[in-house]
Amino acid sequence: MESKRKILLGDRFKHAGSTGRKAHVISRKGHWVIFREGGERVLGEYTSKVNAMREARKLKDSGISDKIVLHRKDGTVEKVH
Repeated sequence: MESKRKILLGDRFKHAGSTGRKAHVISRKGHWVIFREGGERVLGEYTSKVNAMREARKLKDSGISDKIVLHRKDGTVEKVH
């Protein structure tokens, strides 16, 4: 994790109504962040999409998340892994 700041997510992600087993990789304020669906804190903040995806794969491989939802820079869903 490149930044240890505790960043709260907006209400639209906090109340996603999910089991919390999906990790989202999304652009936020010029950085790429990873958060667990339904959670309120960012799990990691990265300078590049590639680094964020690398860390999200580690979460999936360790069983912390079941799926990775990759978003485009505009926030739309690009791919689900």
